[in-house]
Amino acid sequence: MKTFDTAEIRNLAVVGHSGAGKTSVGEALLYTAGATTRQGKVQEGTSVIAHTADEVKRQISLYLSLAAFEVRGKKVNLLDCPGYADFVGEVHAGLYAADTAIIVVNGVSGVEGDTEKHFDLVVERGKPAIFVVNMLDKEQASFQKTVEQIRAMTDRAVPIVVPIGSGPGFEGVAHVLSGKAYLGDARAPKEGTAPADLNETIEVARTQITELAAETEDALMERYFAGELTPEEIERGFHAGVSKGKIYPILAMSADRNIGTSALVDAILTLAPAPHEVPGPLGIRPGAESEAPITGGISDPLAAIVFKTSSEVLPQDVYLIRVFSGYIEKGMDVYNSRRDQSERMSQLYHFCGKERTDADRIVAGDIGATVNLKSTGTNDCLSSKENKIVLRAIDYPEPVHEVAISPAKKGDEEKVGSWLNRFHLEDPTLQTRVDSSLHQTILRCMGDLHIDVVLDRMRRRGQVEAVVSKPKIPFRETIRGNADVSYRHKKQTGGRGQFADVSIKVEPLPRGGGFEFLDEIVGGVIPSRFIPAVEKGIVEKMGEGVLCGYPVVDVRVRLHFGGYHDVDSSEMAFKIAAREAFKDGIEKAQPVLLEPIMRVDVTVPDDYMGDVMGDLSSRRGKILGMEPVGKVKRVSALVPAAEIYQYSTKLRSMTQGRARFTFGFDHYEEVPREVQEKLVEQLRKEQQEAGA
Repeated sequence: MKTFDTAEIRNLAVVGHSGAGKTSVGEALLYTAGATTRQGKVQEGTSVIAHTADEVKRQISLYLSLAAFEVRGKKVNLLDCPGYADFVGEVHAGLYAADTAIIVVNGVSGVEGDTEKHFDLVVERGKPAIFVVNMLDKEQASFQKTVEQIRAMTDRAVPIVVPIGSGPGFEGVAHVLSGKAYLGDARAPKEGTAPADLNETIEVARTQITELAAETEDALMERYFAGELTPEEIERGFHAGVSKGKIYPILAMSADRNIGTSALVDAILTLAPAPHEVPGPLGIRPGAESEAPITGGISDPLAAIVFKTSSEVLPQDVYLIRVFSGYIEKGMDVYNSRRDQSERMSQLYHFCGKERTDADRIVAGDIGATVNLKSTGTNDCLSSKENKIVLRAIDYPEPVHEVAISPAKKGDEEKVGSWLNRFHLEDPTLQTRVDSSLHQTILRCMGDLHIDVVLDRMRRRGQVEAVVSKPKIPFRETIRGNADVSYRHKKQTGGRGQFADVSIKVEPLPRGGGFEFLDEIVGGVIPSRFIPAVEKGIVEKMGEGVLCGYPVVDVRVRLHFGGYHDVDSSEMAFKIAAREAFKDGIEKAQPVLLEPIMRVDVTVPDDYMGDVMGDLSSRRGKILGMEPVGKVKRVSALVPAAEIYQYSTKLRSMTQGRARFTFGFDHYEEVPREVQEKLVEQLRKEQQEAGA
C-alpha cells in the first residue's frame, strides 16, 4: 500500500451494542471497496476482521482489530471494536486512535444499552459520529423507529438516506439530497430514482439537513433566512457540522446482503473529517506549562501513541500506532517520551485483519504497526528526543468484577502469574493484585466473559490451566468492650526454666485507630528490657483473632502489672505470656467481626432506578444519595464487600446493560449482630474445609 497524504486518510472506530453487526459492516466495506474478493462472515468463521482463534470459536469480536484499505483514492483505517461490555477497554482505545465513530445500531432491537454508552463516550471525547442502522432486511426491523430512538439521544441526528422497502423486502436506499436510489448489492448497485411514496419522508429529512447545515455558520444562517441554500452550501455546512461533532448523519443498511454500503462509503469519504480537520489528543510539548491538542503535519515534530498491543495476530507482539504529528520511517530511531527510552522502528506494517503489508512510512494522521519494541507498550508515546512530546494516556475504565484465580495444578503459580502479566500489557482493563494476608491472587476484570477468554487463552497458548473462585473477604476483628486479664507463663523441665507474669488491660479504639501499646509498669515489677518483648508478642497475636483468625485492629493495650524471675525470665517467656494474655483479653472483651464496606456509585436511567435501589438495599446497602447526571441519575451507596460479588452481572441484567457503576473501598464497619453469628459459623466451616 502506498503512502497517503494526511488529507487522504480517514480513521474510523466501529462501535455499538453486541449483535448489531459491527464486524459485518466492516466486512461489507472491505468487499465493496474491493479490498476482499468475497464478503467474510463472522458466523461462518471467514471474517477478515474477527480472525483470532477465540473470535472464530465464539463467533463474536473480542479484540480491537485494524483493517486498512484503499477506496476511491483514499485510505481508510477501520478499527473494529468489540460490542460486549466486558471488552469496553478496546472501545476506549479505538475511539482514542480514530477521528470518527461509526455507531452501528440493530434495526430490530433499536438503541440498546451499549449504544448509549458508546455514544456518551463519543460525545465526551468530542468525536464526530455517523450512525448506521443495520439489519434492515430482518423481520420486525424498523428504520423509522430506530431513527426516533437515536434522535431521543440527540436531536442533532438526521437521516441522509431512507430505505427502500423493509424487512426481507429491503432492497436499497434513496439519498435524501440527490434523490438518487441505489438498489441491490453495493459492489454493483443498480441506480435509479426514489419511489414516489418516499417523497414526503425525503422532504422532511431534507429540511432537517438544511436547517442543521445552516446552523454551522452565521453566513449560512443569513442565507437560509433570506431564501434557500444552494446544494454546495448545504454540503459545506453539513460537512462542517459533522466534522465538529454537531451533526450526526444516519444511514440505512443490511451488511449481510451488502445493501446501502455504497452510501456509507460516500459518507465516509465526503462527511467524515480528515485527521487534520479534528483536534488531536491533549499533550505536553517541551517547555509548555499546560496541555494542548497535539495535531500537526508531516513536517511537524513527531507525536504518536501505541494504542494497542496484541500477540494474537503474529507470533510476536504487534504494536498498533497512531501518528498525530510528524512521521515514522522504517529503520528510524524514535524516543519513548513516557519511559525515556530510545526505540528502533525496525519494521513498519499496514494491517487488514491478520494480513500485513510492508510500509516504508507512517505519516501524520495515519495508523500503522510495528514489532520488536524492547521497552514500549500500550499508552506509551513516541516522539524525538529533541522534541519530547507526552500525549495524555488513553483513559481506560476501572475493572468492576473480581475473582480469585489460582493454578489448577500446584507448581504452576509462576506460569499463571506470567501469563496474567502478559495479558495486562495487552488489555489494561485486566488487572491482578496479590493479597498476601489471605494467600490469594485477585483478578480484576470487566465480567464473566472476560474471565472465560483469559482462561481459554492461557490454556491454548500457555498450556496451563487456572481456576477461578469467589474471592475471600479481608475481614478484621476487634472488640466492643474492655477486659483486664493476667497470664503467668511458667515452665520447668530441668535446667533453666521459663517464667513471665503479665497483666494487661485491653480497650477498643475508634474505627481506624490501629493499635496502641502503653507501658504503665511502675516499681520495676517487669524490667524495662522485657517490655519490648511483651509488645512484640501482642503484635504477633494480633495477626490471628479469636473469632475466625482474621487480624485484630483498633485496640489499645495497657501493660500495668506483672512479675519476673531473676534466672528463669527471658524475652521469649514474656512474648509467650503476652500472646496468651492478649488472646484471653480479646475473648473477654466482646470480640466482633469487621467487614470492608465499599462505596458504590451507579449511573442509571430513571426507568431502572427503583430496581437498582431495591437491589442495593437487599445487599445490606445504605443509600447515601442520588443526583442527576445529564439524562440519568447517579445513586451512591455503601455496600459490604461480601455482598458485591458479581454485582456487574446482576446490574447488567437488571438494567438491560444501560447502567454503569464504579466501586472502591471506603471503610471497615462492624458486622450487624443478627448477621455475625451465622457469618462466623460459615467462615469457620470454610476454613475447616480448606484445611482438610
